[in-house]
Amino acid sequence: MDLSDTQGYVDGFPALMNVRELGGIVAAGGRTVRRGTFFRGAALTDLTPEQRSRVDGMGLALILDLRAGFEVRNAPDYVPEGCSYEQVSGMLLDDGGELEFSQTAIAKQAVKIGRDFPAFRRNLYVSMVHGSPAMHALVERIAARRTPIYIHCSAGKDRTGVASAIILSILGASDEAILDDFVRTNEYLAQLIENVPDEIPDAFLRLIPEGMDMDAAKQLMRAIWPQANGVVRADMQAVLAAMDEGHASREEYLEEEFGLDAATLAELRDFYLE
Repeated sequence: MDLSDTQGYVDGFPALMNVRELGGIVAAGGRTVRRGTFFRGAALTDLTPEQRSRVDGMGLALILDLRAGFEVRNAPDYVPEGCSYEQVSGMLLDDGGELEFSQTAIAKQAVKIGRDFPAFRRNLYVSMVHGSPAMHALVERIAARRTPIYIHCSAGKDRTGVASAIILSILGASDEAILDDFVRTNEYLAQLIENVPDEIPDAFLRLIPEGMDMDAAKQLMRAIWPQANGVVRADMQAVLAAMDEGHASREEYLEEEFGLDAATLAELRDFYLE
C-alpha cells in the first residue's frame, strides 16, 4: 500500500512502524500544525542503519516513551546524539503499577476476558484522560518547547493515540481531525489487520487458557484480531467525551487538568501553528 499521500507521512520507515507526524493538520483559527515538530509511531527498536539515519535527520530534542519499564528493558529505543530520552508509562493499573499494552499483552487480555475486551480496552483509553503521569509529562514538555518530539509506545496506536489527541486538543484541532489522525493507524497497519491467520500463531496459542476448545479459541482469535492489531474509532470518541464531561469546553478541560489557561493556550498555538 502506498501511504505517501496520507496526512503526516514520514518516509524511510516500514508501514508497520506507523511513523507519521501531526504537521499539516488543521487546528485553531484555520492554521496548521507546524511540520517537523510532533512525530508519533512505534518503538525505535531494531532499526536498520538507514532507519537510524532517518531518525538522526529528524532533529529530535526528545523521545517520550510511553511503554512500561519492562517493555523498554526488553527492547530499548535508538536515541540519536543530542536527543533526550524519557520513559513514563502511559497506562497504569488501579494500584499504580505499570500496564503493558503491546500486541502480545493486548491479545493476552483479550483471551482472558473474551467478549468484554472492547469495554476493557476503552476503559484503559479513558483512564489516560485524568491524572495520567504520562500525559502530564507530555504536556509539560510541550509547554516547555521540548520539541521536535517523538512520542511512542509499542505499536504507536493506543497510548500514542491518546497522547496525540491531547496534543491536537491543545492546538485547537477539531474532533474530526483528531479522529482522522487516530484511525489512520488502520491504514498503516492494514497488512497486519487484514491478514487474519487461518491457524492460531504460536505466540497466541500460548495465551489460550488451559482446557479451552481449539475451535472456540480460533473463533476468539479471529474476533479480536482486528481490535488487537488496529484501532477502533469509538474508543477515541469515548476519550474525547471523557475530556468534555463536566466541562463547558475542551479549553476548560485543558485548564482544569493541565493548568493551561487561555493565555497559555494562545501562546502555545502561536508557537506550534503556522
